[in-house]
Parts: sequence; structure tokens; C-alpha cells
Amino acid sequence: KGAIDQLFVADDVFGKEHVLPKIDESGRWENIPVCMPSLMTHVIPKGEDLNALIIPPEPNLKNKIDILPGAAPKIHKVIACTWAATTFRTRGNRANVNDGKRRLQEWLEFNLLSGFDHIYVYDNSGAFTNEDSLADVIGLFDKSQVTRVDWPCKICSNRDGNEGDRSSQYAAESSCRLRFGAHARWLGSFDTDEYLVPMGDFNSMGEVADKFDEDGVKVAVFKSSPAKPRFDLLDDPSNTMTSAGTFTPTVTEDETFLHTYNCNWEKFPRKNDLSHRRKQMYRADYVKLHYVHYSTITVVSQLTEAETNSAGEIWTHRYKEPHAHEVDEETEATMLHTKSKVEHNTNGWDSRCKQSVSSIMEGHCSLGFPFPKDYDPNKTPARSDGRAYNCFMNEIIETRWWPKLVEAMERRGKITG
Repeated sequence: KGAIDQLFVADDVFGKEHVLPKIDESGRWENIPVCMPSLMTHVIPKGEDLNALIIPPEPNLKNKIDILPGAAPKIHKVIACTWAATTFRTRGNRANVNDGKRRLQEWLEFNLLSGFDHIYVYDNSGAFTNEDSLADVIGLFDKSQVTRVDWPCKICSNRDGNEGDRSSQYAAESSCRLRFGAHARWLGSFDTDEYLVPMGDFNSMGEVADKFDEDGVKVAVFKSSPAKPRFDLLDDPSNTMTSAGTFTPTVTEDETFLHTYNCNWEKFPRKNDLSHRRKQMYRADYVKLHYVHYSTITVVSQLTEAETNSAGEIWTHRYKEPHAHEVDEETEATMLHTKSKVEHNTNGWDSRCKQSVSSIMEGHCSLGFPFPKDYDPNKTPARSDGRAYNCFMNEIIETRWWPKLVEAMERRGKITG
């Protein structure tokens, strides 16, 4: 009888005059989304015909398992999603980084240059302030190319005060895949310090995506390791020098992050990287659930053994994604990770970066002193300041993409901050 007395009956509590209760009486029910389709809200101008935006039919693919019956029409070949804010805290709350606007503008400019059809920016600034956002930067770009999604969702963390945990970012990634991925062939979620660069004979990521389709690739995996900012291009260290001898590596106003950070501790193509930092670009119809660095559920992974065999796939008890491809950094594309170096990264830099003690590894000296293009250990003279060469430039970035980026940014004008 006690259980019956406590039985929740919606009609008794809310009555029968409305379907949904009032917001202040509804508890978790207020999370039920009641809104227009995302394309109508954010992408397609009022009165525009969706059918007029649909891209040409698929080419003859090597494997069509991801083209499902009733799939949504595609209006973009390659799209990118990012979660960004005017300012953020690094993991472990070691530093506050406030170059969000400047970072975003350069990153948007580059991605449009490199062949992304549309970019969705999940603006998390509202989680920290009501006085500023990324809207002014995004407003520099045409709405047909860049969409801002207001995303003031705060970070939840099981570690007290660790704003470096990114629950808000994970939710934004899933939202972008579900809301906008359905209308694109290829999708990737990247940070604004990660640059996907077409290599070899490719002039755009759209062309690279076409090759992936021809080869039957569904998940393209990009190697990643943080690049070093080139010391000679940074602002004078004395401007931010502390009494402990540390300083904040600062990209000057007349430089770009792409150019300044074009220096990896390992020569391209890289044999070593940090696998937990790898990023992916994937067929949006094929990947059903994605988590930052991994395609956790795909069309094939959710099939039964009988369904797998029927689809012409190979069944294994321990699943390994059969359509993943590690991107060739010489002939296809590469990812430059321009992760900001902050003050604590320069601890002991004056001694650690010297010729006599430095070694070619990622973390020994966080500042970049690039090897000359035609470096010969027997002929190339040492640096006059005694610093050790410790990183390699990507010549395609240096000679092809950086000049294009500078030209495009000069035409548009800069917003800094």
C-alpha cells in the first residue's frame, strides 16, 4: 500500500490542460529540446531551398557500407567543428590563456583556405562571462562558411577545481556531429591550435577526402605532437621575464601561430607521436559515436557476426576498425599542433636549450631553434647564441600555406585579443 500511495501520476500532479508542465515545475523535463532543425536555425537562410544546396552525388566508392537508406542529403563535403572561448584554463589550472579571439580568427582563415566547406564554432565564452564572446570574430566571415553556436555550458569535473577537464567540449563535439554531421560527407572536431594541412599534390582537404573515399577509408587518423614556438620569431623574452628567469612565449602581432609554431622535434614524416593526442576526420554517416580522439562506435562495430559477414566485412571477436587509415604526412596531409607554451614551460630554458646539454626530444627544451634547411652536422655552423638546433620546419607550410594565410588575413583585417 505504501508503494501505491507514493506512485507518481502525471495527471494528478500536472492536470490535463497541457502536454508539458511549466518550466519551473518540470525538473529534468526542461531538457527536452523543442526547436527548429539545426540547418534551418543556423545554416540555411530563410527562404533558401535546401535542394539547391545539395552537392553532387557520391562518386563510385570502394565500400558503400556507410551509405544507409534514408540518409540525409549532403550539402557539404568536409566540415569542421570546434569548441572555443575568449579565454580558458589549461589542464591542471596551471595557466590562463586569453588569446581565444586571435587564435580563432587565424584558424578559421586557414581552414577555409585549406578546403573546409563550413566550420561550426561552439562558443563557450558564456560559461565565463556575459560581457564578451567570439561573435565579433565569427562576424568577419560569411554565414555560408562559419556558424556560431552559443554554448555557455559549464565544465563539470570530478576533480575539484580542475577546469582543464573538458566535459563541455565533449558535449559540444557530440552535438555538432548529431546536428550538422548528417548533412556532410566528412567531419572532424579540432581545437583552434590544430591545423590540418594538405600535403603533396593536394590543394585542399576536400581533394584529400575524395582520395580517402576512393580508397575506402572511413576514419582518417592524424599524428600529433606539440610543436615548438620558434624563439627567433617570439616577442622579446625580457617583456614578460620573471625574477625566476621564466617568461611567457608570446607570438608577436605581426606573426601567425602557424608560422611561429612550424617546428616539430621530429622531421616530417614523423615516426613517433603521442597517440593519445591524435585526431580524426571521419565519414559522418559511418561513425555513430565519437569521443575526442577515437571513433568509439561505427556502422561495422555495432553489427552482429551474421550482419558483419553478410556485409562482406571480416568478423573478429576483438574489434579493430577495418576502415581506419593513418594519414600519409608526405603525400596526403598532416596536422600541426600549435599548442601554446606558457610560463612554466620555460623553467630552466636558459640552460636546457644550450648546445652543450640540449637533445632532440619533445620536452627537453620547449622553445624551437630550427635546423637549417640544408643542415650538415659537419659543415653547418652552430648558432652564435649557443642554442642547440632542436626542431624541423615543414617546408610545405613554410613556402606554400603560410604566405597564403598572411595574404588572406591582410585582406580581411585582424581582430586581436
